[in-house]
Formats: sequence, C-alpha cells, structure tokens
Amino acid sequence: MGHRDRDPVPGISLSSILLIMSLGLAIVFGLMGVINMAHGELMMVGAYATFMTQQAFQAWVAPEAFDWYFPVALPVAFVSAAAFGWLLEATVIRFLYGRLLETLLATWGVSLILMQAARVYFGDLTAVIAPEALRGGAQVMVGVYLPYNRIFIILLSIVCVLGIYFLLFRSTLGIRVRAVTQNRNMSACLGIPTRKVDAYTFAFASGLAGIAGWALTMVGNVDPGLGQNYIVDSFMVVVTGGVGKLAGTIWAALGIGGLNKLIEPFSGAVYGKVFILVGVILFLQWRPQGLFAAKGRSADA
Repeated sequence: MGHRDRDPVPGISLSSILLIMSLGLAIVFGLMGVINMAHGELMMVGAYATFMTQQAFQAWVAPEAFDWYFPVALPVAFVSAAAFGWLLEATVIRFLYGRLLETLLATWGVSLILMQAARVYFGDLTAVIAPEALRGGAQVMVGVYLPYNRIFIILLSIVCVLGIYFLLFRSTLGIRVRAVTQNRNMSACLGIPTRKVDAYTFAFASGLAGIAGWALTMVGNVDPGLGQNYIVDSFMVVVTGGVGKLAGTIWAALGIGGLNKLIEPFSGAVYGKVFILVGVILFLQWRPQGLFAAKGRSADA
C-alpha cells in the first residue's frame, strides 16, 4: 500500500482504515450472508467521488474556499458509493441471497467492470490535495511525530463505530435489520418490509466503503486498484473477529492492521501479508467462529 509519509502510529492509522472498510463488510457478509468482492471498488467509488468534488471546486469555486471541498466530499462519497451499492443489490444481489458462491463470482465480475471503467475514464493515477488543516503534524516528543491526517482518520473510525452501534442497536431501523437477518420469514410475518430492509442495509454498508475511500485520499493516491489493496485484509478482519460481530471487527482490525505494520519492515509487504494470512488460518483452525461467535443469516445457513 503506498503511503505518502511515515508516522509513529502507522499500525493504528492502517487499522482505522481497515476498520471503516470492514464495518461495511461485517454488515453485508456477517449479517446478510453476502460475499461482496466489489466492496473494495465501492471504496474506490468514494475516493473518485472525492477527486471529482475537488476538481469541481478547482473549476468553479474561489481559491480561498478550496479547502471546503473536503467536507463537501464526505456526503458525496457516501451517497455515490451507497447509490452504486443500491443498484448492485437491486440488479444482482437480490437474486442471489443464500447462494454464497454465486454472490462471490457475480460481485467479483462487477469489481472487474468497475475497475476497468475507472481506468478508462480517469486513467491509472490521480491524486487528491489534502486540505490545509490536515497537512503537517504535531511533534509530541523527540522522534515522535503525529500527522494530522492520520489522527483525523483514527477519530473518523471512532465516529463510524459509534454511529453504527447506535444505528444497529439503538434505532428502529437497526432493530428491523437485526430481525430480518436473524429470521427473515418471521420478520415478514410481523409486517417488516424485508425487501426494503435488504436494500437499505446493503446501500448503507456500501456508503461506509465510500467513507473509507474518502478518508484514504488523505494518505494515498487514487487509482483503479485502490480497493484491491484492502479487500483481502478486510475479509480477514471480518472472519477473524467473528462474522457479524461489531466488537470482533474492531479488535481484529486493530490486530491485523498493527501486525501488518509490525511485520512489513522485516519481511516486506508481500511476505508480511502471507505471514498474517497463515496466522489467520491457524487461528481459525483453533477457533472457527472467530473472536466472537457468529449470529445472523449466514450462521443459520
């Protein structure tokens, strides 16, 4: 993964990006039982939405207001990725619920199409200019430097976790989502519009990937293969944490992101990922349900 700079908390900042990505996957894969291989490309959609917003501000907004592109790009990235997700669910996923292998193959094909479309339209490499407030960093002690952009990503992941917790466990929509994922037929009998709940849930999870893409533009370039760098790690986070478990996703993201940054300097990026993958496989042999036991549609299958 290419990053522009170094900071003393690389594991935490990488874990934060992984966490935002994995939260959406935890909902789609863990609760809905869908293997969405295009989740990384939905992240890419969020990153390109941020890039397009930046271009629009450069073209039509006064230079002194340029930095406002970044907060404006947040809802744009979320809505863009959510719209793609809603369309994907309506045209592909809705016909494949309960068929894991088919969802994997179909969404993998969609991911290839999205990557190629981005490559044709945008080219291989674009970049987003970080707003002035997020450039530089603070030196807290000799040799310890905290970049503002990484701190912002860490805070953003905390906000996302709290938002998802209140949405899933403290709202009417969250109750409906959990009811549908645990017993679809009973939920339908009680009058819950299961079809709409599926669509809203998938779109929301896709929007989270868009937010991850928005955040990632601060620490890396935007390219068509952006999502591929994170999709495997994100799946490892979800299965290691326990499918569909919010707390497990948080702990697994912290662990895998931290290990990535800890091992990379000694083994290189590729071998580092191999070591972590082997570690995850061995862990799942010992504890197949992950850190926390799975519940939901996939667990009932």
